[in-house]
Amino acid sequence: MRRALSLLGIAAVALLGTSAPASAEVSPITSAAIAPATSPGAPDGHIFDPDGLVTGETADIEQAISALEADTDFTMYFAIVDRFSNPSEGFDWASEFASVNDLGSEAVILYVGVDQLDFGLNTDSTFPLGDGALRDIETQSIAPNLDAGDYGQAAVSAADSLRQELTGAGGGSAGTAPSIDAGPIFLFVGGFIVVVALIILVVVLMARRKKKQGQRATQAQRTAQLEQLAQRAAGELVRVDNLVTAADQEVSFAEAQFGQEPVAEYRAAVADAREQLRRAFDVQGQYLDATPEPEPAKIQMNEAILGFANQAEQRVAEQAARFEKLRDMERNAPELLRQVRGELDRLEGQMQGAESQLTALRARYSAQALSTVDDSTQHARELLALARTETENADGGLREGRTGPAAVDISDAQLALARVSSVLGSIGAAASDLENAEQLIRQEIGELESGLARSSQLVQQASLQPDVAAAAAAAQTAAHEAIGRARSGGTAAADPLRTLGALREADEALDTAIASLLQEHERLAGLRRQLDVALAQARSAVTGGLQFIDGRRGAVESEPRARIQQAETELRTAEQLAATQPEEAMQRAKSAISLAERATEQARSQVQMQRSGYEQSWGMSSGVNSNSNFNSGLLGGILGGLISNSGSSSRSSWGGGSSWGGGSSRRSGGSSGFRSSGGFRSSGGGFRSSGGGRRR
Repeated sequence: MRRALSLLGIAAVALLGTSAPASAEVSPITSAAIAPATSPGAPDGHIFDPDGLVTGETADIEQAISALEADTDFTMYFAIVDRFSNPSEGFDWASEFASVNDLGSEAVILYVGVDQLDFGLNTDSTFPLGDGALRDIETQSIAPNLDAGDYGQAAVSAADSLRQELTGAGGGSAGTAPSIDAGPIFLFVGGFIVVVALIILVVVLMARRKKKQGQRATQAQRTAQLEQLAQRAAGELVRVDNLVTAADQEVSFAEAQFGQEPVAEYRAAVADAREQLRRAFDVQGQYLDATPEPEPAKIQMNEAILGFANQAEQRVAEQAARFEKLRDMERNAPELLRQVRGELDRLEGQMQGAESQLTALRARYSAQALSTVDDSTQHARELLALARTETENADGGLREGRTGPAAVDISDAQLALARVSSVLGSIGAAASDLENAEQLIRQEIGELESGLARSSQLVQQASLQPDVAAAAAAAQTAAHEAIGRARSGGTAAADPLRTLGALREADEALDTAIASLLQEHERLAGLRRQLDVALAQARSAVTGGLQFIDGRRGAVESEPRARIQQAETELRTAEQLAATQPEEAMQRAKSAISLAERATEQARSQVQMQRSGYEQSWGMSSGVNSNSNFNSGLLGGILGGLISNSGSSSRSSWGGGSSWGGGSSRRSGGSSGFRSSGGFRSSGGGFRSSGGGRRR
């Protein structure tokens, strides 16, 4: 902190020492201090100062030019030399300077020849400021500073004035600021900057310290969480390893109690759990080795250990629960065996009824409709035979004192009987589904017929778009076909579920078509409302155009008459198509409006031109007599068209020849790029401008 404050104080002293000028007034450089003449060369940044005349002010000049570039599309180069040579005229020298350095049309050059007392602004011919504005900048912003010997300030003022004129922020030409003793101001500003900088530095350092403290606290919390995760992973690994070891011992006891075959799955589960634990121990070994791991990797390792341990525990727990149930069965084996025999007798008694029901279904429905239950009774009898065998084995085991294997046989018999009950139940469920499908078919046919009537009504009410009409027709055809198949009595009766599915598909397609038809009707209704407005507008435009042209035929030529006739034709066509083809009618109505407006505008222009020619030919203003004669001329034009030998009236009485107008051509000045031309040179003492708004 002390080191930073010391460095900042030294920087502030240096700043104050360089910012305050040595004197408020600087005399112009005399010819005795001037170096030899200078030819155009390459600038250093935006400044060409081979003689070091503005060495201490380059930063201020570059800052002013940067502000000009930031606010406009232009830049400025400042070339200051003791004397111009090759060429010797300042303006020509600046043009050569632009050419040598390949400056673009966006560049403005302020050139100053100190010994010659010559200066000016050299711009491209496309520069947006006029000659007067450039001359004002030279005389009001640049020349006073040059006469005072403040060459750097002259460049700064030039850049600022260009920026203000180009952006419109100046409110006029830049003036010359009065001379002010800047020393105390710089001292005050510099001291203020030092105080503010010290405050900012203290705040920044305190913020950094607080941030580091927060980072250390966060890191400590993460480290604690990682340690907790590692401890939990290690604890789970030990617990599950003990559990799997106990399960391995349990498998041996189970084999002795229930036999190898029932325990084979249990032993496989224990082996799989051992493999999961092996992977977990491998990961823990990597975590505990000497190679440091990044924190995210450590978290992933401990999470992997927990995952492997969890999988191992689940595999063993499933089988342990199954054998715990077998032990319960072993203790209650005689009672469970009696219950299994009762369930076996009950299901065998249901077999005859199930077979009769399935036979009746086969006579009524197709094999495809019964595909899920066609072999149900056969499969049920096979399961019953298996259950009876397991029951007999369990009975023998109990008599011989082998209670463990007897419990396994009882469990197998229970499983077989549960499947028999499910298979027999599926036959009744299939019969119920088929009967319900037959009833739903009649309901679905009624809904389809209602949909067909609705869609037909919507199709007849409007002229539809082709794709909407085609989709509606396809949906209607599919619905008719589905209804026909359902009522045929063949396939429908043999497979009601499939028939019902086909009807529902047709119903969904018809619903989609009806929705499209309704949307189309809404669109057409809106289009017709718009068409009514367009037709009214077209009628008004056509009628107005006809009336205007009919009343001024003597001054209206053929094109407006042809356009208004086209507009009439388009309007009639739109009115004829409005009921059946609203889209086409809308286009015709818009065309009629456009043609009528165009014809009326052309006719109005021709009448005005005739009026102007008439007044010029008679030397009149638009007074009462001239208007009367002109209006009579319009009518005379009509009559003249009827009786003239040539079939058309003469236009000479309305003014013609050159009185119809014309224009002067305008030439834009020059091609872009730098060029040398004459210029303005002020008279009197001091610096004289050789630019004065001259362009390259």
